[in-house]
Amino acid sequence: MTRNRALLALAVAVALASSALGGCGGREAAGSAASAGAGSDKRFDLSGTTIRVGTSQEQTLGLGFSYALETLQGWGARVERENLTNVSGLEAIVAKRIDIAARSSDELITGVSKGVDVQAIGATVSTMHYAFIAHSDIGDLAALRGKQIAISAPGGFDTLLIRALLRRQGLDPDRDTALVPIGGSSERAAALLANQVSAAVVFMDNWFALRRQSRELRLLGFMEELLPGLSAQAIFAERGYLERNPQLATAIACANLEANRWIATNRQAFITFATERVRGANQDAVAEFYDAAARVGLYPTDPDRVLTISSYQATAKLMLEQGVISEPVDAARVVNTSYLREASARGCGA
Repeated sequence: MTRNRALLALAVAVALASSALGGCGGREAAGSAASAGAGSDKRFDLSGTTIRVGTSQEQTLGLGFSYALETLQGWGARVERENLTNVSGLEAIVAKRIDIAARSSDELITGVSKGVDVQAIGATVSTMHYAFIAHSDIGDLAALRGKQIAISAPGGFDTLLIRALLRRQGLDPDRDTALVPIGGSSERAAALLANQVSAAVVFMDNWFALRRQSRELRLLGFMEELLPGLSAQAIFAERGYLERNPQLATAIACANLEANRWIATNRQAFITFATERVRGANQDAVAEFYDAAARVGLYPTDPDRVLTISSYQATAKLMLEQGVISEPVDAARVVNTSYLREASARGCGA
């Protein structure tokens, strides 16, 4: 690896990592988003309510959930947000560190398969939010034969998707390619730029930032188009917690719908919010991400599309096929759309 390439990889890794605010982890009160107009109505009274939420690090992709949390604050809730870096949302719920998780849907399905009674009541992102990228000399997925592909970890969601895609191409992931555990999306991107690997799956917003760093990369496809119909990220909690706090669950579902409505109807406001809120965000890259997100339906306003049993059933089936879970999971146990339906009936997201 040349010195210039190493410096470029380091710079990109830093830039991508800086798109996650609060990256060192820990618990903090969610900030104000007055510039985005969050929480301007008072349709719920959550005074005296504390919500402990576990999330991934904040970046452009997840700003809808940030808006939703600040909407809940506008209704009087105290939101304690913890960036989960070393444990899953499921593990944090079981350990009683948090009440609500906003994480990858595979965590939820894995939990149900292990007997944890958790349910999704919303989704921060409703369709698959990854991009499969590679060096420019790799024209398609079949050309990955004999190549090294960066993954987060053997059991990661991105790894599951990569394995499924390779098998559909007639490739054996373990024999025809080398899957190299690297870490998070920004680390995988840096490894690709440093020529340590030939391909990687990264978050969509990372791809639009990356394409400005190097002309040596190309998009093989968005995962929503390569593997359509899967679930992506979920807002979930233990069933008992939801049943004890039905108004709060409905308010969270409402804030989810309101955030998606705000994104769908405020392109420029979203771009401005992202560039002001996310360190290192490039306005043009955010605009490209916004348009791609709209195309693949990341933030639907129809409650019947925000959270679907069919996408969770398809994801659970894929996880079973790939050996991630050992027994079938009934998606009806995983998904609870009643709070979204009630929120919609109240006019949320309209």
